[in-house]
Amino acid sequence: MVMVAGVMKFLFSPAVSYGFKHSYWETVALTSLGGCIGMLVFFRTGRRVLEWFRRRRLRKRALAISKGQKPKRIFTRTNRVIVRLKQAYGPQGVAFLLTPLLSVPLTALVAAKYFHHDRRTLPFLLSAVVAWSLVLSAAWKFIH
Repeated sequence: MVMVAGVMKFLFSPAVSYGFKHSYWETVALTSLGGCIGMLVFFRTGRRVLEWFRRRRLRKRALAISKGQKPKRIFTRTNRVIVRLKQAYGPQGVAFLLTPLLSVPLTALVAAKYFHHDRRTLPFLLSAVVAWSLVLSAAWKFIH
């Protein structure tokens, strides 16, 4: 259960672990393992998922144009923020800033979209999970 929480919402997974009466190091191990498995799975499959979404978006856009409708904007405010983050901080910034804020799957998908060509991306993602697991487990220990 803790590992699933580590994949779905990493920020709260130490609280789940402490709810099961795990120690600090058990919490770090379980949340790190769950987060790392999630990062590996979603980063590796992310390119295929993103390609499916791209094709779907293009089909919807073509259908809207053929019906005489105005297509949706492609470059939204959220996209601008992500691109600025990408350009300013690179793969290590995305890994370390987004891991606790977004879910593990979304962080992995953002990294797969913008940094799939960079060999350092996956090690950055995995080290960010472990580092944040140490920090969040300690923080939740004091809160819990």
